[in-house]
Amino acid sequence: MKYLTIAISLLLILNSCKSSKENSMQQTTQINAVVQQTIVYKTSANFNNLVPVIMNDEKTLILSYPAPSDLFFESKLATPTLLKNGYLLDNRGINKNVAFLKFSYEEYSKLSDAPSMETLLSSIAEKYPLLELIDCGKRNEYKNIISDLNKLIDADFPNCKRTEIVPMQISQ
Repeated sequence: MKYLTIAISLLLILNSCKSSKENSMQQTTQINAVVQQTIVYKTSANFNNLVPVIMNDEKTLILSYPAPSDLFFESKLATPTLLKNGYLLDNRGINKNVAFLKFSYEEYSKLSDAPSMETLLSSIAEKYPLLELIDCGKRNEYKNIISDLNKLIDADFPNCKRTEIVPMQISQ
């Protein structure tokens, strides 16, 4: 009976370790799936080198912000890729609630830790930067992403999903 109890305990422990590892892998896969979306956007001014954060719909709280080490994509700073007609390809994972901080990618990436929430909120350069936001599917669907997206721009983004943008408001 004692050995049976030990065996059951070991199985439970091993199963919980496996579940934690699977959960961790699932979370990583979900994060990669978000980053792998092909998001094309246009802004009201040049925010190309400023760090994006995600705010709530009311633009009163920051819901998501990067760690300094998160600002890299394919071993380079994850600044957006320039496309034609002023469009940009997102390399960070933005959405309709993006705002831009006053920190450049380079400045922020050199920080030892992310700034406090108070500092982040006081460092917002623009709360309403977007003019357009378009989801063009998964990145792996493109052979030459820049060339292919430029062709989509010329064709006015057929088969892509446009997100309705809240009209630009004056930031304070």
